[in-house]
Amino acid sequence: MNKGVNDKLSNALKSIMIMVLVLTIIIGCTSQEAVVDNDQPEKSGQTPNKQSGSPSLSEEDGTIVFKELVDVAGQNPKINIYKIFYISDGTKVEAFLSEPKESGKYPLHVTLHGGWAYERPNKTHDSFGFQAESLKNAPENVVRIAPQYRGYMGSEGSVQGLAGNTLDTRNAIKAAMSWENILTDSIYLTGASMGGGVALRTASERKDIKAVVAVSPFVGWDTIIQWMDNNTNGVWPDNVQKERKLANEYKDIFSKNPGKEKENSLLDRIPDIQSPVLLLQGTADESVVWQTVQEFANRMKEMNKTVKLILYPDGGHGLKDLYQNETSKEIDSWLTEYGLSQISKNPQ
Repeated sequence: MNKGVNDKLSNALKSIMIMVLVLTIIIGCTSQEAVVDNDQPEKSGQTPNKQSGSPSLSEEDGTIVFKELVDVAGQNPKINIYKIFYISDGTKVEAFLSEPKESGKYPLHVTLHGGWAYERPNKTHDSFGFQAESLKNAPENVVRIAPQYRGYMGSEGSVQGLAGNTLDTRNAIKAAMSWENILTDSIYLTGASMGGGVALRTASERKDIKAVVAVSPFVGWDTIIQWMDNNTNGVWPDNVQKERKLANEYKDIFSKNPGKEKENSLLDRIPDIQSPVLLLQGTADESVVWQTVQEFANRMKEMNKTVKLILYPDGGHGLKDLYQNETSKEIDSWLTEYGLSQISKNPQ
């Protein structure tokens, strides 16, 4: 087979893998409670089994307490897929993890799903999240982990807000690092909806994040409230009016408990975000007011951060309707620019 054919096959395979990445992001993209909560994402169909009992006091955050190899029909034959449970704030959290079968050191890709935009103490095992099949076409040049957060799918505990989901993500990274096949300072974050907000907050807490992609992201209640307060005149669509009502309700909650506002904010985190950030947002998003994402991008630019915002006319939540090919190319270009596809499978 000649070099030209090989190059074509390589490019085709790369395009397929990027499309799978986009679909993985979309699968995890659920509507925010901030606007609507009637979207019904796919259910996992997975039930925890062979788990240990309740976490002991000696089990630290990030400790893997359960690990099971999962056989998914049609999966990439060059990877293994595991269902794991790890500890986060004393609670067992479910995640799926794929790793290359070939030994070596690899970058870590963390993919983050959407969910509720505020904590729900009475909501457990919520059906938003990933399933093992979401990772079946993961590429063989990265380790990928998809945490569920507390309160979602097979995880124990109740639904958390932005800060709690970020803690669960931080501990998921710690759990993945214990695999000992992760390259140092080579972590990539992709998230949708609430997962986009979690990616941004996680990037503000770590210096080893190489790049962030956030699709239809939750940009913090502080961003939303400030934008609503500054844009009261005129006639706005229904989704803006619904979001405004919720923003006022949360403003009242936060006035009585400033600590909760800080836990659910992102503007104050911008100075600490060192990673390049790609924001992808549709202007017909029924769950995220697109102007709030634009406002967040503007604030990042004012602080001389590396950020790129792409607005898609008439694009819906998660951009799963009209723009899959376009978003695939943008994500491919962004991750390539910041080194993901350039990392050797077996670095010296």
